[in-house]
Order: sequence, then C-alpha cells, then structure tokens
Amino acid sequence: MPLPIPPLRLIVTGTGGRLGAALARELRQRHRLVAWDRKALDLSVPAQIADHFGALAFDAVIHCAALTNLDYCQQHPRQARAVNADAPAHIAALCASRGARLIHLSTDYVYDGSTPGLRRESDPSLPLSVYARTKADAEQAVLAAHPDFLVARASWIYGPDRPSFPDSIIERAQQSAQCRAISDKWSSPSYSRDLALLLEALLLNPQARGIVNLCNAGSCSWLEYGQAALDLAYQVGVPLRCRTLSPQSCAEMPGFLAERPRHTGMDSSRLASLTGLAVRPWREALADYIGTFYGRA
Repeated sequence: MPLPIPPLRLIVTGTGGRLGAALARELRQRHRLVAWDRKALDLSVPAQIADHFGALAFDAVIHCAALTNLDYCQQHPRQARAVNADAPAHIAALCASRGARLIHLSTDYVYDGSTPGLRRESDPSLPLSVYARTKADAEQAVLAAHPDFLVARASWIYGPDRPSFPDSIIERAQQSAQCRAISDKWSSPSYSRDLALLLEALLLNPQARGIVNLCNAGSCSWLEYGQAALDLAYQVGVPLRCRTLSPQSCAEMPGFLAERPRHTGMDSSRLASLTGLAVRPWREALADYIGTFYGRA
C-alpha cells in the first residue's frame, strides 16, 4: 500500500496518552495531522468512529488509543472488548475501504512470558488476561483487513506527557528512605519520543507490514529499571532520600486482579531493519529522558 510523497494526511488516535501525544508532537512538524484523544473520539460507539473517519480524507492512521488498565479491563470485559478489539477492527475495515495505511499499536502482553529471553514477532501469542486477549484479537482483525497493515507491539512506555514508572520511582525516592520495585518481571522500557520517530519511519516504509516489536533495545526487570532511574536522577542533581531500591515479588503486590506475563522483553532487530534506524538501548534512552526533564531542577 504505497503512500503519497510527504507531507501526508494523517490521523492519530489516543493523543491523551504518552505515545499518542509524543507522536502528534513529532508528526505535526512534517505532516498534516488530525489528532484525537479520548474526549474527541469514543471508541465504544461504532457510529462515532464511522462519523469521524468518514468526514475526512486521509492517507494513513496510527491507532494508539486503547483501554490499558489491566485490572479495569478484567472487571469490565465488555467495555474492554468494545474499545480494544471491536473498534480497531472497525477502523481497519474503514482504512481498507479507503485505501489508507494503518499502523495499530498493540502490547507485549500478548506474549505469555513463560520463558526468559527476548520475544520475537514469530513467537506465539498466548494472552493471559482480558486486556491481553482483546489486544490479540485486535491484531488478528487488523492483519486480516489488509496484508499491508502493520501491528506494532510496544512495552513499558515512558515520556514527558504523563507520569510513568520512572517518574513515580523518583517521586517516591524523594519522599521516602525506603522504596521497593518488582524484581521478577521483565520487559523493554521504551521512550515515547524514540517510538514516535521509529513509527514515522515505519509509516514511510511500504515494506513495513505484519507485526513488529516497537521498543528500545534490551530488557530488564522493574527493579533494574527503577534503580537506573534513581541513579540517573541522582547524577543530574535530583535530591533523593532513597538511593537503593529493595526487591519485591509480583506475589507480594496487593490488588492485582489480572495475570501479568513475566518475561516480555522484546527483540528489536526487525524494527531496526524496517526503519533503517539505530534502536537505542533502553539505558541510553532513559538517560536522555531524565537528563532532559530532571536535569533542569
């Protein structure tokens, strides 16, 4: 599905989230952009989807919007299916009928995470929770709608638009001398600005189709991720009461309703090949983020 020469007419959904906001900020510099957040587009209402997309001429859609709270999805399965599975299927059908490109954002949680190591796109999708099952079903619907559509699986996204794990760890370490983080769950931390640039490169490559892991390179545990955030924050002068995190197991976490996969770090080699860009290691990207947004303090 070749695209016209840029600037493109693009629609980005989910611009109230970390990735959608970063993507809209980047793409506005080079393309004609329509950006919808949750207030502008209610994905649980099919008629609203048809009305919004039907009113516009567009070359491509990057669909970032989703219902992402695992435990909320576990308690509200019908709403999760409407937003996370039915809406992407509807959008995919609309894009296919209009001859427009679609990139659909998915999640590392479609992997069951039962074995250590980095997940490859060819690994089986074995979702464990309502959230993960609805995202896996959306992937299938998107790829069935047109062979040139792309599913991008993202993980552990952080960035300046909404607080995320490294921000919460730094805040806690400023307030308390004792802080903990989960030591038995692994994935790939991903900087929203890096993902936005990689997504644009994927969009412009007509060979980018099927499934791709969208993340910074490498993987770590929550504990390692949080400790790196504290070390980097301390280096740029953030005053911390806690300098070293204590380990905590997933089993010790109160209130988890949905099952979380343990090993969902992702291999980024296909991402590098399709974009032609160097995929930064997660520590390097995290240092950039903390140096930029905490180094001013």
